[in-house]
Amino acid sequence: METSTSRKLIAQLKEAKDPLTVLSIIQKLSAFPLNRPSFIREYHEQLLFLKAFPYNKNLWVAAQNETERIALALKQAGQNVYHSLSGDGMIHTEIICSYSLSLTRWLTQQFPESVYFHSSSATTETVKNTIQLLCPFIEFEKTTQGELNLGKRMAEVSGIKNPQNQLRWLLSCFEESKLPLNIKEELYRQLQVFVLWKINKPYFSRSFLNRHTEKIYYSKKLLKKPNAKSIINKGRYTEQLLLPAQKTQLCNTIKTTLALLSRETDPVTYMEEKAVQLFQMGRGLSIALTYMQKEKRLSLECYVGYMAFKNGIPVSYGGGWILGDQCKIGVNIFPAFRRGESAWIFSQTLCLYRHQFKVNSFYVNPYQFGKGNPEGIKSGAFWFYYRMGFRPAQQDINGLAKMEWNRIKKNNNYRSTIETLKKFTKCPVVLSLNYQKEIPLLASEISIAISNHINRHFFSNRNAAIKEGYRKIQKQLKLQTQNESLALLYLLADENNRLTLKKKRKLVTIFNFKNQGSETDFILKLTKFQGYLKLLQ
Repeated sequence: METSTSRKLIAQLKEAKDPLTVLSIIQKLSAFPLNRPSFIREYHEQLLFLKAFPYNKNLWVAAQNETERIALALKQAGQNVYHSLSGDGMIHTEIICSYSLSLTRWLTQQFPESVYFHSSSATTETVKNTIQLLCPFIEFEKTTQGELNLGKRMAEVSGIKNPQNQLRWLLSCFEESKLPLNIKEELYRQLQVFVLWKINKPYFSRSFLNRHTEKIYYSKKLLKKPNAKSIINKGRYTEQLLLPAQKTQLCNTIKTTLALLSRETDPVTYMEEKAVQLFQMGRGLSIALTYMQKEKRLSLECYVGYMAFKNGIPVSYGGGWILGDQCKIGVNIFPAFRRGESAWIFSQTLCLYRHQFKVNSFYVNPYQFGKGNPEGIKSGAFWFYYRMGFRPAQQDINGLAKMEWNRIKKNNNYRSTIETLKKFTKCPVVLSLNYQKEIPLLASEISIAISNHINRHFFSNRNAAIKEGYRKIQKQLKLQTQNESLALLYLLADENNRLTLKKKRKLVTIFNFKNQGSETDFILKLTKFQGYLKLLQ
């Protein structure tokens, strides 16, 4: 009976719109014991939503108090509850996950007493080969003899049995290796190391993690159907200047947020801390932009990440791959907040990218709304983008979407079939802010053209192509560079006299700046230089 009642109350909590009703339901739920993992998990998510989108101060306080009650219950809970909630990121629980080398190192630095080696899915052969590469060759016997998994191999080679110290030993082997970072990351990935993270610091848990905010914004009414293009074009926001200590705290919050959900993105894992920016977008929403360390930046595009906070609570993350005035955009609204203001938050994110980087067109890959992504099909994600003004890039698919949209407008109960939604995934969707119809030049197309050029003119010899690129830059421009990507890009610019000598010089100057200055400056410089658009003509 108690289980049935609590489920009904949780369902009512999701649907309730009146603040007094919501408060009344929380008061009833506060009398229920916190001993069932499924109830704790669902209630915890609803409380997070109410703290991000509170109707008033009384509701925010009630939600915070109930979150603290859950924290106390989890601290006192038995092993059954503890293990059942593994992976949810709540305080006094645990996560078992495989992270990148860089993020694992960061976790051990931030939480030295809480992160342990748990297991590895790598084959004994992979373990043997990798450990042999990391250790002096003279230790051949211990690094290669026998068929041992990673845990046993580490114990055999290092003599260390403690899982926490084993992880530190493994990380130190990678740290001391003279291999390039990208090779280290790949070798570590092949080891498939899983770590156990005991979440015992309140403000580094999903229960209490937040970016400090001085004022709570109370949402008397949620914005469900915003005018996306109007928001994007207005550009109303302000940058909040941060002290170095505040930037460090913000970066730690962003990294922890994704790690607690067993997720990573490159602009977060390889974040350049001093470059991070924070913007106030209004109505309690703030958005942080994260930039990549210089040695990890992409060759052509700029991959700029973001995380959105509502009343200081992380609600969304993603990134934009920017080339000139175009941006491929990815958005992820955390599950607990999807019934909130998803479209408005995404509109504000697009607004920020639009005005900070002078973006004129956004496009979304089909994966985001269903290609190879069953959840995207099931949720009808295509219509999320369509309502915001995105349109299929192919004319035939756009026509199909228009007919389907007319059916939806005429009949509120009409739902697109799975077969129809799958048809929409045949091409990207595009939001053009300067009335441009076709998809602009893509970095992927430039990359393919460079590969084809090497195969066609240099018989697939990459080194010969790079040397020729260096030679042409030196001969034609009287400049020296050690940038391999730039050398290959120059060959494409030089083919069939696509660019004049003046424009080629400009191209080299801009791309030389990419790995020396800020990514924002590079984006704006490339946007002003339209010569790069001729690289595939």
